Parts: sequence; C-alpha cells; structure tokens
Amino acid sequence: MPKICYILRGLPGTGKSLLSQQLQVGWGCAKSFSTDDYFMKHGEYQFDPSKLGEYHQKNLNAADDYMKRFKDGVVSNSAICIIDNTNTQHWEYEKYIQSAENNGFMVQIISIGWDAKDIPLYAKRNSHGVPEEAIYRMAARWER
Repeated sequence: MPKICYILRGLPGTGKSLLSQQLQVGWGCAKSFSTDDYFMKHGEYQFDPSKLGEYHQKNLNAADDYMKRFKDGVVSNSAICIIDNTNTQHWEYEKYIQSAENNGFMVQIISIGWDAKDIPLYAKRNSHGVPEEAIYRMAARWER
C-alpha cells in the first residue's frame, strides 16, 4: 500500500472536512491536519487573524512530523496524510508538497468544485461560521 498525502482545496462549506473523514476510512495510519483546529478553544471556533501565520506553520510542522514517521517504512509502509485547508492559492500548499515528497509520500491534490452563486449556502453550512463576505473574498483570489 502506498503513502499518500492528499491536499484538499475548497472554499469553506464545500465539504473538505467530510471528504477528509471519508478518505481516512479503512486506513490504519491516517491523519488529517487542519489549521482551523488551532483556532478551537474550549470547543468553540475563535478565529484570530493575528495567529494565522503561526497556526499555519504549526499545522505544517505537525504534518511534516507525522510523515517523517513513515519515511523509511519503520512504522508502516502505508499511510495517509490529509491537508484540510482552503488552499485557495498554490503557494499556500507548496510547502506541504515539498514535505510529502521529502518523506516519500505521493501527492494528490483534490480541488472541490464550487459555484459563486452557492456561496450563501456555503456560508450557512460551513462548520466554523465563516461569513459570506469572507467566502466571497476567498473565491476572488482562487487560483485554478
């Protein structure tokens, strides 16, 4: 079985976290990494833009540490690493690609389709209360 790093891309509310859960089913060694997890305080999502850079780095470090455990097949020869962030622009996930390749993981980028007319729906169903206006800003800087 292979070692795969799935990098998910999508606007809030498009189903990235659900896909992350589904990708982990049936794998003994599977873990998802989301910068949003660092904004969880006492069971509530508390976004602080001043912490964004720090938390993205923590998430990258945690994913890298996880993948290093499998680099030489000591723990297992198969593993799944999932990066569950919006990744609206390519530079936002380049370091994850580098880490995955350095640790012997294949990389699969999965972009979840979205439609601007559905942004009000995404705002209603995203799990962190990201407002519609913020999702429109993310959509405006989306790189295909």
